[in-house]
Amino acid sequence: MTNPRVAFLTATACLLFSSVAAATDITLKNDGIPETGSAQIAVQAGLVPGEIAVALLEALPGQYPITLKTIKVFVAKQSASAPSSMTVQLYVWDSGAPSGTAPNPGQAAYASPNLSFTAGAFNQWDVSASNLVLNGTCLVGCKVVSTGQIGSPPFQSYQPNNVTDTDGCQTGKNFIWSKNLFTGNFSWASLCGFGASGDWVIHVVAGTGLAEGQFTDLGAALAGSFAPSLSGSGSLAAGGAFNIHVEGLPPAQTGFLFLGFAPLFADLKGGTLGPAPDVLITLPTGSGALDLPGSMPAGTPGDFSFYMQIWTPDAGGPAGADATNTLQATTPP
Repeated sequence: MTNPRVAFLTATACLLFSSVAAATDITLKNDGIPETGSAQIAVQAGLVPGEIAVALLEALPGQYPITLKTIKVFVAKQSASAPSSMTVQLYVWDSGAPSGTAPNPGQAAYASPNLSFTAGAFNQWDVSASNLVLNGTCLVGCKVVSTGQIGSPPFQSYQPNNVTDTDGCQTGKNFIWSKNLFTGNFSWASLCGFGASGDWVIHVVAGTGLAEGQFTDLGAALAGSFAPSLSGSGSLAAGGAFNIHVEGLPPAQTGFLFLGFAPLFADLKGGTLGPAPDVLITLPTGSGALDLPGSMPAGTPGDFSFYMQIWTPDAGGPAGADATNTLQATTPP
């Protein structure tokens, strides 16, 4: 009798290609400032202690969920004689999309300790240990704790502070927790309403859910007396380990795993054969549930898909068979 674990590992070993998959992190930002080289920035020197520069950041729809790794903030000063650093605190809000000029994000999902940021460069802070996993837009803020200010306005304008780019402020992307200098009260406002020259220079490096690839249920199951299903978990990156889980199979039967490198979706026994039948593997169904571990070979390319479906004899099926859903496995970009 064929061991299903050995058989499935043998099948996945066929996935050898010449190019190497490269799973990379993504950078979320609104501004046009590169992290290497130089570009024009504007010091928003009006920020005073307690105020927060806040950027709404988002990934592409297909990249979620994302896990935040590093927050990067550019700090600058206008006067060579000003202090060379400022004290800040970083915040992350799992926001959803704010409306109008007031995001009102509520409780922060993350708040850093006080940090000393140096003027004239990007400063970065590692948040990967906090496991900030997001499924949509987030607000990332840099709070001014102290600018090293040595006097009253307007002299504070020469201290280190947060910066924007200079190519226009995007409404709905840039906010400020602003202090009313007359009343001392704080409130949310749009940065663009203050006449800022551009977007806050706040970047976030995040790992995307696609870093391990993804499994997609394409349907096309066929139920008889049993209704088997197929699902996957784990990493589809080159060298990664994954598991295919099957349940609901007719027990004590011989099933047939179709493994294809393209979709087919052709009529078969009253149902639909989802994968092209490039590889056929027989599997004893045992008690009706199987776990089939596999690993992706080195050299598997990015954005590559293969397709799986299991067919099993079932007297209650339309033509004496049932089938799981078709499962698409796609390697990361």
